[in-house]
Amino acid sequence: MIFLIFTSLLVAAPAQVVPPADLIITHAKVLTLDPADRIAEAVAIRDSRIVAVGTNAEVERHAGPKTERIDAGGKTLLPGLYDSHVHPLGAATSEKDHAIPVYRSLADIKAHITERVKLQPAGTWIVVRYAFPTRLDESRFPTRAELDAIAPDHPVLHHAGPAGMVNTKALELSGITKETANPPAGAIVRDPKTGEATGMIRNAYSVLKGLPSFIGSDDGPGDRERVKDLFRRYNSRGITSVGDRSASVTALRIYRELRDGGELSVRVNATRVLENPPGERSAVVEALQKLAAESETGEPNGPTGVGDHWVRVGCLKVFLDGGMLNGTAYMRTPWGVGPAYQITEPDYRGLLLVQPGPLAIIAEEAARRGWSMTAHVAGEGAMDELLRAYAHAERTVGIKGRRWTITHANFTSAANLALCRDLGVGADLQPAWIWKDTRTLMKLLGPERMAWFHPYRKWLDAGLTIGGGSDHMIRLDAIEATNPWDPWLGIYVAVTRQTEGAGVLNPDQRLTRVEAIRFYSVNNARLNGEDAFKGSIEPGKLADLILVTPDPLICPEADIRNVRVLWTMVGGRKVFANQ
Repeated sequence: MIFLIFTSLLVAAPAQVVPPADLIITHAKVLTLDPADRIAEAVAIRDSRIVAVGTNAEVERHAGPKTERIDAGGKTLLPGLYDSHVHPLGAATSEKDHAIPVYRSLADIKAHITERVKLQPAGTWIVVRYAFPTRLDESRFPTRAELDAIAPDHPVLHHAGPAGMVNTKALELSGITKETANPPAGAIVRDPKTGEATGMIRNAYSVLKGLPSFIGSDDGPGDRERVKDLFRRYNSRGITSVGDRSASVTALRIYRELRDGGELSVRVNATRVLENPPGERSAVVEALQKLAAESETGEPNGPTGVGDHWVRVGCLKVFLDGGMLNGTAYMRTPWGVGPAYQITEPDYRGLLLVQPGPLAIIAEEAARRGWSMTAHVAGEGAMDELLRAYAHAERTVGIKGRRWTITHANFTSAANLALCRDLGVGADLQPAWIWKDTRTLMKLLGPERMAWFHPYRKWLDAGLTIGGGSDHMIRLDAIEATNPWDPWLGIYVAVTRQTEGAGVLNPDQRLTRVEAIRFYSVNNARLNGEDAFKGSIEPGKLADLILVTPDPLICPEADIRNVRVLWTMVGGRKVFANQ
């Protein structure tokens, strides 16, 4: 009797009325990237979300009299792409003073310096930004003498990230002598015979006097418009989400202003950076509290997860070592003496910028305060130290399931991949570095060490999540920028392992095409704790979609890097259309 009454109540209950879709896209090849990698035909969207995915007939049931329609004409529909690692404010403003040429050789650099000598008053700094020696025909930094020959009366810095080369005028202007002390965690490289500065400095720009600010932006006039323009460029290649891997308070404010004005066309996950990490626990706690403090508008700037689907605070980040493109990555074994990075010390392994004790404190206190954590790690020696700190945070607080990551992770090892699996740690990686830098790194390190350079298949075989990014820093062009930010180049490299001028690197580490597209979509959403609402085409997720041609799953491999984006949609609204 009870069963019959219950059944009658169910039958009598009124059917729930489901509002019709705002938009239906039909006749597409829908690459859903759901757990089963289903291929569908159509998608329905309502209130910026996906409400149905299936066949044309199934999705048509969600149509109403005011539903808009898009016939995809058989083209491929994908989730919007996600670049895990960019520096939008710095990149967008990098050329507002003057155009930055592309450097392919030392001759290009010398020509640029010669031009600046003509344009700038004597005694003013000439800075060549992010000119990585790995990407020059000569595969080396210029010498101090070479810089002196073309700019004897101007202080010159050939900047390549944490390491750079200066000329004699710069040393004189800065008062650098044999007696000048090295700054903390930095070095003024000296001739082993004479003790004189060679001109190479590593993580020591603080010793240079009068050096102008040249990294990032001071939020000058027009910077908001420059960021908008950059994001429209990202949209044109199918990018709908980015990770700003060092978001300043200024950058956060610009993103929020664009969001509030309805002008933001890219969703931003904002990594906060702990600059100059302190060593004492009380100072670490104070620094973390300051980093998460409310902005002027009352929105908190941390910890991880605060914000909305447009502007969300992501990980806490520290810079643990230098870089592989300038010889400052902290390796397990020495780099080796040679002219490429002006290394004079046989036992030099790179730079460790935060010592193990303070690093463990930072990881523990970050975990206590709700932060997920990442760290700039280029060498496998630095990865060793980071995972020890993460293991400490797991023992003392617990980090599993909280999406802690490693940024770059250029060189790893079987032991470290096992530790990542045990701790639930993923990584954001830059495949364009395989493309741009393999030629020089193979000369410096040899095939045995290079077997562990960006080994994507080893990461996936270990059951780990990796996501693709660019580390876009300066210049706007998708290919000529430092670093190239075109996601289709990254997908192409992940699939082919093709390099620029050095053949194919470790073909056994290739990803399938679906894996490579996941690398730039759902994997990045998962790394940042956003996979519940973005990264794949499934009901309930944000309607961030792109329509492309040719089909990246079946086109010739060489055509993957030239995939054309027909339109890009964020939250069900077109933000780019290729007319």
